[in-house]
Formats: sequence, structure tokens, C-alpha cells
Amino acid sequence: MRGGLWRRILAPAVAGVLAAGCSFEGLNSLSLPGTVGTGPDAHVYHVELENVGTLESNSPVLLNDVVVGAVGRMRIDGWHARVDVSVRPDVVVPANAVATVGQTSLLGSMHLALDPPAGARPEGVLPPGSTIRLDASSTYPSTEQTLASLSALINGGGLGQIGEVLGNAEAALRGRGDQVRDVLTRLNDIAGVLESQQADVVESLEQLGRLSGDLAAQQDSLTRALQAVPPALEVLIRQRPRITTALQKLGELSRTATGLIHDTHTELVTNLQNLEPVLRALADVGPELDRVLAYLPTYPLSQDIIDRGVRGDYMNLFAVIDLTVPRLKRSALLGTRFGQPRTPLIPAPGDPWHLAYTYDPLGVPVVPVPDPMADPTGSDDEPAAQPAVPDEAVAATDTGIPAYDGAILPVQPPIFSMSAAGPSAPLFAGPYPHDRGGG
Repeated sequence: MRGGLWRRILAPAVAGVLAAGCSFEGLNSLSLPGTVGTGPDAHVYHVELENVGTLESNSPVLLNDVVVGAVGRMRIDGWHARVDVSVRPDVVVPANAVATVGQTSLLGSMHLALDPPAGARPEGVLPPGSTIRLDASSTYPSTEQTLASLSALINGGGLGQIGEVLGNAEAALRGRGDQVRDVLTRLNDIAGVLESQQADVVESLEQLGRLSGDLAAQQDSLTRALQAVPPALEVLIRQRPRITTALQKLGELSRTATGLIHDTHTELVTNLQNLEPVLRALADVGPELDRVLAYLPTYPLSQDIIDRGVRGDYMNLFAVIDLTVPRLKRSALLGTRFGQPRTPLIPAPGDPWHLAYTYDPLGVPVVPVPDPMADPTGSDDEPAAQPAVPDEAVAATDTGIPAYDGAILPVQPPIFSMSAAGPSAPLFAGPYPHDRGGG
């Protein structure tokens, strides 16, 4: 009975010991003494790694090159490794931390670094229990990988031909030291020029990039244009004799024009110099040209008068335009050598105001009394004096008295009297009285 009892007691114990022995993964699966951040209050994070290399549990965890924790359990999760990391509770892991597996020494010791990206400042706080994904983790090449790559480069990468290349270069440069030195000097100058024009070069490259983008956007149009080029070239080939003749004639025209310009150089320069005052005067009146041009289509009324005074599509206008030479001299020709501001305005017969015009009596000379003529009848009576009529030619003569430029009173046509005038009676040239019976 006692043996059966002991067997029933020892069987479960042996089974538990065997099960525990099967799940034991070595000493690294246990927290070793002296490791950092493995206490009960440590913060645990999870890291996904594509390649852990020789990283093992209890490997140090670094933050800013300071050991702040240790690597815990590692397991496979699909096609990548999932590593648990424990960190001291007083350590703040930034939210933008990147997990990097690196080699602590050449002997193969590995570590896991939790640092911000290169050149970036720490941001935020990564809460405990968070997972750093694959896109935020990486693994540095190990010493074995570096040596293997170097071996491949030396053995099969063409490194053995370096000696041959150097020998050929030495043979090519032998005896050409001055030329090589000059080339290097020129290259240095070119590099300096390019460095000073760096902003322009960058701008040119950006412009080329934009041009390439525009050309890519117009690819269909360019394709059609290139397809249309061969027919256009055929037309040019057929018209080649005419094009050649036209170019020859153009050369003759160029030679003729060159000779003409050379012969008339002095006159051309003189004409341009004489044209300068005209252009300057035109530039001076430039601000007034817009008002003049706006006034021309509505002459003689301004647009403002039309808008305010004309109530309809049209209006009647009766005007008398005086284009006689005296009027032009007193108005349009002023400022030129033909202008005369004090030219007398003498109306011509038929003008509306001809009958209302009279001469300035101050400008009419006194005509002497004519000599008595013999009476053919034999009478002793003196003949009656003939009335003196002012003549336009006499009135226009220069008498030394300034011409009258005031207002002219309207009068009726003169009615000449046949009464005798005394020897000292002056001539009367108006104004005449407004009586209908004459005087």
C-alpha cells in the first residue's frame, strides 16, 4: 500500500519537472543578475525586427548611448522577429524612437538602441506596452557581413585590376606633368566658376525640369508635329531652287542697303537729330492726346455735351467755318512763321457780315480835294466836288497809326451825298446813322 501511495505522489511531480525541463531555454531566458531595467516596475515595449542577427536575451538596451534596459523574450511572429524590451521606469522613450540592432564591439556583442531618427529631435513620450513597427526598425551589418562583402570586392569585384589601371595611368602621364598641371588648374578654375554660379545652375536645372514636364504633357502634340515634319521637308526640298534664289536676292538687297546706309549716314544722323525736337514735343503733349482723340469723333461737340444736351439720335447744327487767310493767320497758324495775331479781318463780298463791316476811321488817310476842272459849257461856276469814297486798298495801307482791333458796330450800307465839300472837309468813313432816308 505504501509503495502505491508513493508512486501516486511522485508521478505528478516527475511529470512537472520533466515539463519544466523541456521548456527551459538556457540561462539567457532568465533575468541575469546585474542587468538594467528588469525589475517588477520596469516598462515593457515590443519591437518588430526583420533580422535580429546575433542579438540575444539580456542584451543591453541603449538610449543616447546609455544602458537603460535589457532585451527580454524573443519569438517569431510570421516572417519577422518580435522582441520584448524592458526599460527602467524613470527613462522616457521618445514617441519617434527608432529601434536599431547594432554591434557593441568587434567581438560580436550586440545591443538594441532606441534613439530618434538621425538629425531629428525627440518628440513626445512612447507609452509602455507600445510596439515599434518594422518600418521604424533596422539592423546594422555585422562584422562577418562586412568582411564577406570586402572579400567579394577583393576577389571577384575587379580590385585586382587596380594595379593594371594605375600602371596604365602612370604610363599615360609620364613626361606630361606640365600639361596635367595646366589641366588641373583649368579644372580648378571651372570648379570655382561653377561654385560661384551654383544658384544659377540650380535654377537652370529646375527650369529644365519644368521644361521636361511641359514636354511630357505635350507629348501627343509633339508626336503629331514630328509626324508632320517629313511632308514639310519634302515641300522645302521641292522649293529649294526658289529658296536659294530668294536668299541670293536677299544678299544683294543687304549689300545695297548697306551701301545706301553708308552713303547716307551723315544725312540720316542729321535727320534723326532734327526729328528729336518733334518727338520731344510730341512726348510733351502726350498726356493731352487721349483727350484730343476722344474729342475728334464727336467734333465740334464734346461727349459730355452730347450726353447732357442731345436727347435723341441726332441734332441739327448750323455753323459758319471761316477758313480765310486772315482768320487762319490769327488762329491756326499762330506759333509758326505764317502766323500774324494782329492781321485785320476784312470780310469778302458775299460774307454774311460784309454789310455790317466798316473801316477804322483812324486808319483811313485824308484825301486832298481834287483840282477844279474846266467846264466845257463855258460856265464860270466851280464844278461840284466829287465825293471821296474810301477804298479797301487805301484803308489797308500802312499809315503809321495802329490798326483798330476793337468791336465793329453794325451799320447799313453807306449812302454817299453829292453835296459839295469844302477844301478842309475830312472824309467820313463811318459809322453811319441808322436812318432809312440816307444823309
